[in-house]
Amino acid sequence: MYNVAEVNAEACVAQKGCRLCIMYCPEANCIQLDSQNMKAIIVESRCKGCELCVVVCDAAKHNAITMVAR
Repeated sequence: MYNVAEVNAEACVAQKGCRLCIMYCPEANCIQLDSQNMKAIIVESRCKGCELCVVVCDAAKHNAITMVAR
């Protein structure tokens, strides 16, 4: 079992221009922008569980990303 990031689509404000999680994620192509819904999505197979996306999202006061056990 390991932790991976999960985006709460209702709390994600990527449609307003926020892309902090995508920019700060150290793993390439792990967090992507869903261009249909304009929300961040996690590619779970690439997520290493570092929680950096959670830190930057919480710092921006969006609180849209949490870590979940898989």
